[in-house]
Amino acid sequence: TFTSLRISSLHRHVKTHSDEKSHVCHLCLKAFRTATLLHNHLNVHTGTRPYKCSDCDMAFVTRGELSRHRRYKHTLEKPFKCSLCKYSSVEASKMKRHVRSHTGERPYACELCSYASKDAYKLKRHMITHSGEKPYECYVCQAKFTQSGTMKIHMLQKHGENVPKYKCPHCSAFIARKSDLGVHLRNLHSYMAVAIKCSYCEAVFHERYALIQHKKTHRNEKRFKCDQCSYACKQEQHLIVHKQTHTTEKPFACLCCSKTFQQKELLTLHSRKHHDSNIKPTVYECPKCGKGCSLW
Repeated sequence: TFTSLRISSLHRHVKTHSDEKSHVCHLCLKAFRTATLLHNHLNVHTGTRPYKCSDCDMAFVTRGELSRHRRYKHTLEKPFKCSLCKYSSVEASKMKRHVRSHTGERPYACELCSYASKDAYKLKRHMITHSGEKPYECYVCQAKFTQSGTMKIHMLQKHGENVPKYKCPHCSAFIARKSDLGVHLRNLHSYMAVAIKCSYCEAVFHERYALIQHKKTHRNEKRFKCDQCSYACKQEQHLIVHKQTHTTEKPFACLCCSKTFQQKELLTLHSRKHHDSNIKPTVYECPKCGKGCSLW
């Protein structure tokens, strides 16, 4: 039974019983039940870690992450205790999973087969067996696997001492030495008071790793747009070449015959075709009639 002295807390709690997710992230379109959850999620995009640990230099996106960190690393407190056995836990979610081991409840059921789990994560992992997806990649040889456990066994059996031992708690990086992990954390995951602006858009970040991940979203963008037609491309140089199609200017002149061209590539092709006696055009033969032709 939930009770609270504040009406705002009750409203927030009631939303946990609803599937409605009306708060949408404008950067990735992920939806959330409450404005607070959305606000915490936006910190992931910006790299902002407002909750700082008073016992070490770690900082976190949400207050809950900070609380878990302090319990695991500093206070060692386990406030959630099982009423049926001696088990205790740092997190309420782990206690819920544990209680299901007593009750036998398996609320997470597969829609494609008879599998059911007491754990949402295990159901998600199970669904991969239906899709054929292999999201886990070996960091040494890039072999792919459906489950992380299978990947770990592969790494130990195939790569032995070459397996990186330390996993970054904030990203998927595996690092061989503890000292190198410290360098990785300082360089990529430490909070920066002065935010860094994305060179492609107006987004700003307080964490270098968040900026790197954000920039990946721009990889396939055709950011360079022609102001005279609908043409767009990924590289500025390609736009410069394209814009020459809108003008009569022909800046590339042949040194042998003074013929001019709009594009350097056309000049090169002309020179090879008309002025280089050592070049013979490639002849492509039609597979149906045998007739040959070249691109010249």
